[in-house]
Order: sequence, then structure tokens, then C-alpha cells
Amino acid sequence: MIKLLVSDLDGTLIDKKNQVALHDIKALKKLREHNVDICLATGRMDNEIMEVAKVVGDQFHRVSQNGSFVRTNDHVSLHSQTFEHGLAKKLYESAYSDRNITIVCSNDTNFVAQKNDVIHQIEERFFFPIEEQDDMINAIGHSLTPSKISVLGHHEEILEMQQSIQDVFHEEVDTFISEKGCLDIMPKNISKGNALLILLKHLQLKPEEIACVGDSFNDIPMFKLTPNSFVISHAHEDVKKEATYVVETVSEAVKMILEKNTREQNMIHS
Repeated sequence: MIKLLVSDLDGTLIDKKNQVALHDIKALKKLREHNVDICLATGRMDNEIMEVAKVVGDQFHRVSQNGSFVRTNDHVSLHSQTFEHGLAKKLYESAYSDRNITIVCSNDTNFVAQKNDVIHQIEERFFFPIEEQDDMINAIGHSLTPSKISVLGHHEEILEMQQSIQDVFHEEVDTFISEKGCLDIMPKNISKGNALLILLKHLQLKPEEIACVGDSFNDIPMFKLTPNSFVISHAHEDVKKEATYVVETVSEAVKMILEKNTREQNMIHS
């Protein structure tokens, strides 16, 4: 029996306007009626997940910033991790460029060195404003404790940056392409998969008792965790290869999960 559904947000449960489709909201409510728990796992901050929860009208377990933070649906913190200050400064200096946009994320706020029209456009995708921090290097380790650094730009250049960051900092960081043209730089061993292992231990669940759905490279670690993995059809082919099922929507995945649980129940009672 599947007892927990884990869903990614951007491109999976929410669209570029931060909206959740009505059929997906109904599907999540149906899961609740069948005693299946729900977790939202994203590269976004925890306060952004809370806003999605308000839209759906529910409380969820939460994996934020690709696994830097893990919280239960009753707001118990199970895990939190940030960069060591010296490393964060080096990473920022390596990632910062006039050609790209570098966003430094703390627990609940995104920061940039300077806001411009492009930043304002990016800001529209978030529930909360991006703050300006004009002296980023000195702020890191004092007023600012980074848990994630994101770099946005042309996709090919972002792939090159990913390789260069990995070449230099491979023992200290992990990197993910969270969507086309967006590189997330994380503390070592931070991933949605490792975060879910922490949550599963707390909930006393086995990997085969969960299902997950996502659409990006940062979802692959959770796909690898369970045979019940669902990828949204618009995902990159290399992401699709890592999931068991391809679906159009979260609601389609929910339908398959509930059908699987019904079959399991029938086998038990037969």
C-alpha cells in the first residue's frame, strides 16, 4: 500500500502563475479521504510551500530548498543545513557574473546584489519578494546564512557553470539543474532523496510505501528512492528515464496510486 505521496511544485503541481489546477486539488483531497499522507518537495523556500498549502487548503509535510530543510505537517523541524560561511563566500564569488543572475537563498528569503527588470520578472514567479543585498560578500556569514545559491542564465552557459563548480567544489557541494537555465548549488549530500529518507524514518515508512511525482533533474534522487515514481510528460528525456511511469498531471498519478491501493486491499481480503 502507498501511504505517502511526495509531489514537486514548479511544473508539477503549480504553473508559472503559482496556481494549482482544480483537478489536482480534488485529487489531493481524495488522497486524504483514502488515508494517504502528502509531502511537497521543492527547490523553493518553506514559506513558499506554506502558500501553496493555503491554496490547496491543507497542511503538508515539507521538503524545501531541494532538501536543506525538512519539516512535518505540524511544523516540527527534522533537518536543516546551511553552507559553511567561508565556502558560501567562495561559491558566490565563483557563481557571480554580470551575464547571469545569482540568487542567494537563506531560510526564508531570496537575495540578489542588485534588483533590475529581469529580477522583477523572476520575482513574479514567487510568493515573496526578492531582497536586495548590495554587499553580499560581507553579508554572508553575518546577516546572511546561505542554504542554496541559484544561478539563472542561458542554458548552455549554466551547464558549463555546473561543470566548473563541480570540478572545483565536488567534495563540498552538490548541484542540480532544477529547470532549464537554472542551476541550484547545494551543500554536499543535500537532495530531495536524502531529505525523504529523514522524513520516512520519522513517519516509520518504507520507500516502497511512498510514491513521488516530479519533472526536473532535482527530482531524480527521489525517483531513485521508490519504484512508485511518476514523471510529468513535459520533462527532459533524461529525467523521464529515471521514473517508472509517465503522466500528464498529478491527478493522473493519484488515480493510479489509488487504483494500486485498491488492488492491494482486494488481494489482502481475498
